[in-house]
Amino acid sequence: MNKEEKRKELERMLRRCPEVLSPIKVSRWSPFGKNRVYEMIHTGELRSFVYQGGYIISKDDLIDYLIEHCDDESPRAFARGGSNE
Repeated sequence: MNKEEKRKELERMLRRCPEVLSPIKVSRWSPFGKNRVYEMIHTGELRSFVYQGGYIISKDDLIDYLIEHCDDESPRAFARGGSNE
């Protein structure tokens, strides 16, 4: 699966996700726990901004991170349409 296909699939999966997320909401909409999200923010792995004393992350930045770090070789990566591969 190329990057464009990954982006399209992630956008479909996250279509109801808000455009701007707090670290807690990122942990709810992704496979990462709250502590891992804060770790990624502090190390610069996940792009974020400080707004009124808290971090905010755009949905596009979350999608970009997931595209760059997903494992295509994993049998669980991007299971499509409920098919039993």
